[in-house]
Amino acid sequence: MITSANFRLRALFVEMLAAGLCLAAVMAGSAHAVVINTTTGTGNTSAPANDPGWDNVGVLGIGTGVYVGNGWVLTAGHVGGGSIVLNGGTYAMRSGSGITLTNNGAAGKTANTDLYMFQLISPPPGLPGVTIASAMASPGDQVTMIGAGRNRGMPMEWTVTGTTWTPAPPGTGNESGYATQNSRSMRWGTNSLTTTGTWVQYPDYTSGDFFAFNTTFDKGPFSDEAQAVAGDSGGAVFHKNGSVWELSGMILAVGGLPGQQPNPVVYAVFGDTTYAADLSFYRPQILAIVPEPALVPATAVTLAGIAAIARLTGRSKKKRAASRRTPPARVH
Repeated sequence: MITSANFRLRALFVEMLAAGLCLAAVMAGSAHAVVINTTTGTGNTSAPANDPGWDNVGVLGIGTGVYVGNGWVLTAGHVGGGSIVLNGGTYAMRSGSGITLTNNGAAGKTANTDLYMFQLISPPPGLPGVTIASAMASPGDQVTMIGAGRNRGMPMEWTVTGTTWTPAPPGTGNESGYATQNSRSMRWGTNSLTTTGTWVQYPDYTSGDFFAFNTTFDKGPFSDEAQAVAGDSGGAVFHKNGSVWELSGMILAVGGLPGQQPNPVVYAVFGDTTYAADLSFYRPQILAIVPEPALVPATAVTLAGIAAIARLTGRSKKKRAASRRTPPARVH
């Protein structure tokens, strides 16, 4: 069953301004990556041993894109089309080929969603397509996230009193996480689904609502636990269904803790949330554009953008209440 809870939305560009950032600063560097909770946060920049489709993920302008097959790329609507870098090669968009996906006529939702597809003039030689998930994943399912977002910076702690966040010395704060750098790198990480079957709305933005699931950046022993940040919009979330890796989601937004002052677009605080479009809901549209033979097992993802959220609904694995979270924000 799908239910709803309301959140106020803020667009990523507004979040950038609030953090004192300019677009040029966010775009600086070579690429972007998900933040991971390892000792240094600098690894995972090549395909994992159990590869879900690393080569299908690429840097696309300010965000990320995923090559789904037959010359077509899927990305976030707020990232848009353009040339994509895949496995060291740059591939140009075919002019006039862009298509914005819809919400399948869902009642009370925007007609269009925040997903965009475009065709390449020349497809990457020998690169297979991906398998788009045909069914909604479940809370607790393990996923692999791949994105081209900002690199992780120094560990941070804060003493939080009400809605006031004060930087604190190591070992003294009651909230913690990581800053990020202006530089970007392709990186993969893992997490588990917190909530599925949700609707996310952008009431003050034009990209459209999206049917979604989310993950939570949990604090614990060092691991590959991942959180999306700026640059990860258009990135993907892979889930292994039996022996087949499926592209289950596309990263579009992030959300912070209640009253969180460190901008969740550029700070990964433990307890923050990554929101991704559930591609099983949009699969018929994708298959109508990309012929079925092109969609074969083993694919890739990208992570790039984060946007603000207003509404979400669904089933939840973890106990952190939605009411405790600040509105999600776009990550370009």
